[in-house]
Amino acid sequence: MTQSPEHYILATGGKDARRLRLLHDVYGPGTEAVLRRAGLRPGLRVVEVGCGSGNIACWVAEQVGPDGSVVAIDVSPDQIEQARRQAAERGLRNIEFQVADAYAPRLPEGSFDLAYCRLVLIHLTRPADALAAMRALVRPGGTVVCEEMDLSCWLCDPPAEALTRFFALNAALGERRNEDYSLGLPLHRLFRDAGFARPEVGANFALAVRGERKRLLGMTFAEFAPELVQEGLATQDEVDRVTAGLMALADDETTLFGFPLVVQVWAER
Repeated sequence: MTQSPEHYILATGGKDARRLRLLHDVYGPGTEAVLRRAGLRPGLRVVEVGCGSGNIACWVAEQVGPDGSVVAIDVSPDQIEQARRQAAERGLRNIEFQVADAYAPRLPEGSFDLAYCRLVLIHLTRPADALAAMRALVRPGGTVVCEEMDLSCWLCDPPAEALTRFFALNAALGERRNEDYSLGLPLHRLFRDAGFARPEVGANFALAVRGERKRLLGMTFAEFAPELVQEGLATQDEVDRVTAGLMALADDETTLFGFPLVVQVWAER
């Protein structure tokens, strides 16, 4: 997901398809569960903001069925191209992808039953404005669902310096970019400030001890590492050491990863 005029630190399009697939493998089951808890069902009209390569949007389109529909937006034309390709491969005809951003979706207000985003607001310098735009898209009684990360909540057993440094550098880069990578924790308050009276909360926290999913963090670090060097937050030597350490941990079946906590908040308009 990228949002103009924000500076997105990760890759987009085909270069990021594998990482986004792994991310969905990690967090997808929790996402599907919260959307069902929030009322996702056949016949609904749903909008996803920051759809990336379309993993969630395509699944949602299958859930709402032919009587429902999905509109998914992303500011990156490359991501939209990937998403359209995935929808075509899955034979979905009830889904539409558009290039637009979270601040100005360019969609009719009050025309959706449910609006959703995952790991979008943390990449924005004005998340409250983006949430307000999502709220405006749903009809009265419609539901907004957001999942946002809290980088301060993760685990590794046994502890590993490479993972500790990964999260410290990621948080430092977010602070430098004026983006809150721990937005998950106060997300419920952001909902209240946006006018939602009674937000509900949940947690999407995934563990892995083996398998390709453990490569997610190393792949993510490799994508934003050049930004660290550019900003003077790390040297190239340190970046190389952390990258090698993360990949070694991914291959070590005696090391348990607890991926960063993703806080789920949903509420009716």
